Amino acid sequence: MKPKMMKPPTQINADAADTDGVYSNVFFIAASRAEFVLDFARVVPGVNGARLKSRVIVSPHRMKALVSALQAQVETYENKFGKLEGEGQTSFGFQTKGMEEEGIDQ
Repeated sequence: MKPKMMKPPTQINADAADTDGVYSNVFFIAASRAEFVLDFARVVPGVNGARLKSRVIVSPHRMKALVSALQAQVETYENKFGKLEGEGQTSFGFQTKGMEEEGIDQ
């Protein structure tokens, strides 16, 4: 049996300005049959609402691959630094008074 040839990973070209990243402390996920939409936002104490920082749209197949890659990275992290707590965590980022009434899910 012939060994399966693996495709080399795609090289990502990034401008220097894009390599700083964007900080997000809250995220939202929506899905349709054709795509998943991941909105990354930032909640700041004293400011009403969350400000969208980045929106990523992926196909269902890419989303499943992303979930797998994230799980592998979390396992690697936990092996190196210890188990992460947060099972059942329903809130992310800052705890801001009154956010529930404004319809913002953290």
